[in-house]
Amino acid sequence: MQDEERSVRTGRPRHIRLVRGLAAAALAGLALAVPIRTLATGIAPPEPPIIRIGVPYVPLPTATPEARLYTEEGFELDLAAEIGRHLGKKVELVEVSDEAGAATLDAGRIDALLARIGDEDPRFSAVEIVPAGYASGLSVAMRSDTNVQSWQDLAGKTVCVAQANRQAQRLAEAAGAKLLVRRVPALSLVGVRTGECDAAIHDALLLDRLFTDEQWKKFSATLPPRDPTRLVVLLPRAQGRLFDRVRGAVEEMAHASEWTARRNNWVTTVAFEVYLDQDAPDCH
Repeated sequence: MQDEERSVRTGRPRHIRLVRGLAAAALAGLALAVPIRTLATGIAPPEPPIIRIGVPYVPLPTATPEARLYTEEGFELDLAAEIGRHLGKKVELVEVSDEAGAATLDAGRIDALLARIGDEDPRFSAVEIVPAGYASGLSVAMRSDTNVQSWQDLAGKTVCVAQANRQAQRLAEAAGAKLLVRRVPALSLVGVRTGECDAAIHDALLLDRLFTDEQWKKFSATLPPRDPTRLVVLLPRAQGRLFDRVRGAVEEMAHASEWTARRNNWVTTVAFEVYLDQDAPDCH
């Protein structure tokens, strides 16, 4: 009697409520079965739209839209952007120091790491190394009438380096030079042409190409390359679909013809930036 009164008060007969309860349970079971079926059939969940790429240096955004834009040191930022385009993903750049690179990658805080490493670098023995197709030692640009004949002769001299090139900074300090850090390569090289710096340290491969320009004949004195490194993409050993896609993209970008174009573009652009910034061309 009480059950009948309760049914009347709610206006819902017991058999209707029972049917609805069974239907709800069935839907809940179906929802639970979907991910199980997805796992059973091997269908991978969609990849996130962003790829996190570690680089040794992330430049600050320009203060105003009218601010001068300069070519950055190295090719890490360019390659990160190319990887994003190949994968159809937005790139999130994460600044990672040389010392923290492997640990940051292993902890999953980044998806890939762009770095310059030596042939026997023990820091990255536990990660997958994908060569990017570029390698170079460091050398210097100096006036052709310099008295510097060896790396040891840089002791006490003023040496310009780019802010992002920490390897060049360490090399200059090891030689006993007075370090003058400039924001970008063009400003470092301007220092050599104006006499502010006795030398500027950059990749030997790029300087060799720069010295073929007649405008750099008076500033093409150099030294034998030191500390050779190669540019690589480091990936976690836990392989997956993203791992395969990144590796494939890097291998496509590693062709020699691609690097000839990148190298020529870097040199041409930086030389033009030097021309724009120099107040007194060849004044010495």
